[in-house]
Amino acid sequence: MLWFILIIVAVLLSVVLIALGYRLVMQQQIVQNGEALTKNGGISVVEELQIGGIKQYILMEGEDRTKPVCLFLHGGPGSPFPFGVSSRSLYPEITGSCVAVYYDQRGAGKSYSKDIDIATMNIEQFITDANEVVDYVRTKFHQNRIYIIGNSFGTIIGTELAYRFPEKFHAYIALGQITNIIEGQKLAYQWLLNQAEEDQDQKAIQQLHKLGAAPYFGKREEQFGKLLNQSTGYNYKDEHTDQASIFGLITGAFISPDYTITDIYKTLVSGGKFSIFESTELQEEIISTNLFVTIPEIKVPVYFIQGKHDMAANFEMAKKYYEHIKTPKGKRFIVLENSAHYPNRQDFDRFLLHVAQIVDTTGNN
Repeated sequence: MLWFILIIVAVLLSVVLIALGYRLVMQQQIVQNGEALTKNGGISVVEELQIGGIKQYILMEGEDRTKPVCLFLHGGPGSPFPFGVSSRSLYPEITGSCVAVYYDQRGAGKSYSKDIDIATMNIEQFITDANEVVDYVRTKFHQNRIYIIGNSFGTIIGTELAYRFPEKFHAYIALGQITNIIEGQKLAYQWLLNQAEEDQDQKAIQQLHKLGAAPYFGKREEQFGKLLNQSTGYNYKDEHTDQASIFGLITGAFISPDYTITDIYKTLVSGGKFSIFESTELQEEIISTNLFVTIPEIKVPVYFIQGKHDMAANFEMAKKYYEHIKTPKGKRFIVLENSAHYPNRQDFDRFLLHVAQIVDTTGNN
């Protein structure tokens, strides 16, 4: 028995050492890539800013400092994947077309701290924080207008910024646009029930009947989220399509030279726990989002890039909102045919290509 335990410990130790060795090699390569960018007139640097009364962090990376600036607002809250500070060197498709600004929002990644006042975890504070970052990078790069790009939860913040301060932006680009979450819950519930009945999945049918109708808050929202996570409404797959790799989303944090082991723990554990489970008022605010009422018009060009099978940031609701919203500067709805809320590898590459094309064709406007 003792020998068996020793063998298990030795194997685990070997795995840890291999993983740490891989992390070190990749970190060195990423640092070298960043140094090469800087030497050739680009930028690759993390900065600590005092935003909204706390320390928050951004990564700025691009091949050419004079190109347009793209500020990415990650999803979550509390989960800076993708497009957080751990993104150094991950998306050359983007950094070839613009100076990408990747931002760990309040309570997420490097910007998480146990000293954050939970009373500041509200949507208005997130908007104020992001607007401070917008003004910082506008000043730093001497550009009046930048691109704002939101993903999932970040679309709530991005839409508000584009609505309130159109003079600061070339365009608003959304991946997984949130619109009316409660109506989306209703549609997703019916879809889940239809799927369960079609599959004759009695266990799922019973769980859904026990859960009852939307809206879902607190524990019921958590239960609903688990059911949706188990479906293809979050992460789509079929006989021709592989699911998105969730492990692939977090790999950047493990190999990032800008994330300590403590930062990784904050990213994977502390930030999510604080932002999702402890910040209950923020979660209720998010679930109560209804952009049909609060944001009827955006005065900059708008691009929605949406997974066709998305039941979280509901595809049908996003399409309806796209048709509903007034956009005097134009709009475009782009469908990721083989993805739900998490784009698979091929659709994620298409998203990156779309962003680059939008910036390349409109950056001088």
